[in-house]
Amino acid sequence: MSTRGVVLACLLALVLAAGLGVLVTSARDGSRGDGPPRAEPLLDRMATPEQERAKEDSFGIRYLEPTLHRGTLWESRWTGTRRFDGVDPADPWFDADHGTGTYRVEDGQLFVTGEHPRMYVYDPEKQRQWRDVEVTVYFRRVADADIAYAGMTAVARSNHLETESGTQQCDTRGIGARIRYDGHSDFEKETSFPLNEAASNLELWPAGMPHQRWIGMKYLVHDRPDGVHLELYMDLEEGRGGGDWRLVNRLVDDGHVLGQVACAPGVDPRMMLTRSPRREGSETGLPNLTVFFRSDGVSRDGLVYKWASIREIDATP
Repeated sequence: MSTRGVVLACLLALVLAAGLGVLVTSARDGSRGDGPPRAEPLLDRMATPEQERAKEDSFGIRYLEPTLHRGTLWESRWTGTRRFDGVDPADPWFDADHGTGTYRVEDGQLFVTGEHPRMYVYDPEKQRQWRDVEVTVYFRRVADADIAYAGMTAVARSNHLETESGTQQCDTRGIGARIRYDGHSDFEKETSFPLNEAASNLELWPAGMPHQRWIGMKYLVHDRPDGVHLELYMDLEEGRGGGDWRLVNRLVDDGHVLGQVACAPGVDPRMMLTRSPRREGSETGLPNLTVFFRSDGVSRDGLVYKWASIREIDATP
């Protein structure tokens, strides 16, 4: 074969190889090769384009920050009637198999009973972790042991699924907001179960948290260059008009504010608990797996929840 023939044969081989590559790529991404690739399918509890554009949740409660693109979005499914003391049989993301508590669902509300009720919300496949979040819940105090620091607590930036064995102490770290039975609000940082430290204690009601009144709570946790921003909002209008959300407490944890007891030797207890999926000392590699609700000393059906949601947000300034 002549030199010219060899060159032509090589060019033809290159063209055929390029075409084959397009076909292979098209087969992999589901496209025909003459248009944009098809978008990745949405995962369970991943925000749809409609939810990303929405200004309120399915309960009509107004958002304070926009929804993160393809962010995780959980909303309570407390319809119908049922009882449980573990994972909610109607919602595998809602795991109440922690602490000591029993739960009853009726007509969109969750009735809580127990000395130490603990309710965790997380991906049951343990693949996705929470990042910046806006946590919303409405609660009503009915009957309890009047423990001052108890009440409505939401905790983020945590895993906390294993607390009894002592083998995952660094994964018990987390930072929460509290609206307390004694009428105060504050933030608490747990650095090694069961030890925590509270800060920014502000009085909301001089005579204590009222009974038989619906109180809306929003807890926002998001990273900024100066630290982890914690914001606590309250609505006393039972969601009318999306809620009259008033900022009642805030704190910036810059890594020097909270934390005295380390979860392990060499781990700084004051370190910021950021949205990063990796954290020094984490035993499971899933330090932000859960967001959870908790209280203490709750009498039978003594604390009621409704309209709960956890949503990843885009809090870019």
